[in-house]
Amino acid sequence: MQMTPTVMDAPRQDPEDEKLFVQFYMGSMKNEDKSREEGHPVYDSRPFIKIMVPGDRNSTIDTLASPQYQQRFARQWALFQQNESQAISGFPLREWPGVSRAQVEEMNHLNVYTVEQLATLPDVYGAKLMGFQDLKRKAEAYLAAAKDSAFVDKVSAQNEELKNQLAATQAELARLSAKFDQMNAGQKISKG
Repeated sequence: MQMTPTVMDAPRQDPEDEKLFVQFYMGSMKNEDKSREEGHPVYDSRPFIKIMVPGDRNSTIDTLASPQYQQRFARQWALFQQNESQAISGFPLREWPGVSRAQVEEMNHLNVYTVEQLATLPDVYGAKLMGFQDLKRKAEAYLAAAKDSAFVDKVSAQNEELKNQLAATQAELARLSAKFDQMNAGQKISKG
């Protein structure tokens, strides 16, 4: 029995591969032998892979999902095998208030779908777009601010948790001190 790998089993991808849009899907391929046998076109379902480079609409790979691709993009392959979404990870450009609808469409045309992809897009691809450098700087600044904000939120939450722990400790100390005082008061009465 063959076990289906899970996302947790998948090896770490090359960091550069994280920038790519990678999607496995079921496609069909003509089976020449069966087509000749049957006298009509016969197609077999086979797993395919589509790889797009953000910023370069001319660099798209759409081919059979060979074992090499399955290993290279093991996380997406595992999701595909589990029939789960293989959506790209990041903050969608269409949700970001820093761009217009037209800019989103233009970026999507270049296979750029997230703010993270825009921020790391090589200048050679962005040179085709008017105002690209400003847009890229805005994306970088937005991501830096979001990261700083997340850090501040994390520290604030930790600070609040520490305050709650301190208050609980102080309440327990007060309770124990009152109990100790009660016990001492009871011992003084019995001695006297």
